[in-house]
Amino acid sequence: MAGRGLISLGFACAVFGPSAVYAQAPLTFEQALTMARERAPRVAVARARIDEARGRLAGAQVRFRDNPVIDAAAGPRQLETGAVTDYEFGVSQRFELGNRRGARIAGAEAGIARETAVSDAAARQIVRDVAVAFVRALQATARIEILRSAEAVAKEAFDVADRRFRAGDIALLDVNVARGAIARATSLAKAAEAERAAAIGELKSLLAWTDSADPAPVGNLTDRIRAGLDIQTVAVADRPEVQSLVAEANEARADIQLGRAFKKPDLGFGFQVKRDEGHQAVAGVLSIALPFFNVGQEQVATGIAREHRAELEKSAVMSELDLRARAARETFTLRVSAVEPIERDVLPGLEANERLARRSFEVGELRLLDLLVLRREFVDIRLQYVEALGEAAIASIDWQMAAGVLR
Repeated sequence: MAGRGLISLGFACAVFGPSAVYAQAPLTFEQALTMARERAPRVAVARARIDEARGRLAGAQVRFRDNPVIDAAAGPRQLETGAVTDYEFGVSQRFELGNRRGARIAGAEAGIARETAVSDAAARQIVRDVAVAFVRALQATARIEILRSAEAVAKEAFDVADRRFRAGDIALLDVNVARGAIARATSLAKAAEAERAAAIGELKSLLAWTDSADPAPVGNLTDRIRAGLDIQTVAVADRPEVQSLVAEANEARADIQLGRAFKKPDLGFGFQVKRDEGHQAVAGVLSIALPFFNVGQEQVATGIAREHRAELEKSAVMSELDLRARAARETFTLRVSAVEPIERDVLPGLEANERLARRSFEVGELRLLDLLVLRREFVDIRLQYVEALGEAAIASIDWQMAAGVLR
């Protein structure tokens, strides 16, 4: 993959190091991802669904579906010899046949597996979103530093232009153009601050940030790019998006098994103790619930349809994940390729060219308008480099996501 020589750390670290202005609550990339996994609200909600599924398993594991039934009756009977009290007392328990309990347990366990996979998928998406917001914040911080530096340089150029105007060396037009360059740099810096505020706000929202100080992402984008190089992809079949559908198909099969088990009758066993006309008796009781009407038609029909749909969806998702991974890898490769020409051919001599242009202007060999054009080009090159680095870093995150290694 292109980019194995990435990146020129001298400039990159200078641009993407922590800024004293924003160093309120330093937050590293690894810390942000750990917080996403442990405290992000959406992850907590997804994990709570696993507990719901475990509740279903607790019910499925009960040995008897129905509770014991106690019947009792008593009343007076008038005989020729006098009044007596007759009574009946019985206890019975119904038993299911066809291994319905096993089918319910299998369905509940499949439900837990499905919710676990859904939770994993939700956590991976949150981690991806946090990573992107983190990169956006770093990118905006770099833009702010470049534009503030450009603003300072523009003010210096204006001071020089004003002095030369007062000395009669240049026209008022040059002074006005220099003043406009300051306004442009200031405006762009404010816009970059807005971008950073938006990225920090997104990061706080995703992490449910409660600290009084805003998070201040620290680090450099080159590390995020390198993380996408030479990774080993996770098999598509092992991805949580696929595993959730596998579990759903298993859950449907358990429903089919349960429905078919309703074709077996329910048996009830018990005993009765009674006294009738003064005579006591004890009798065993056997009851059979015949499956004439409810034979699990709904469970079987919906289970078959659900299993078929889950299998179709699994095939579609596996194909989609594979295609997305290929596209993400190609995008990442191209994004890295977009960084390399600037880094290789432009950045090494950029500062020297700036110094040369400044000296040429100071000695009168370069007009102010030409100096401002050159400086705008220098700033645009740095901003383009920051943009290319940021987009390559996000492409790296998306490639790791698509490859199944970001979790």
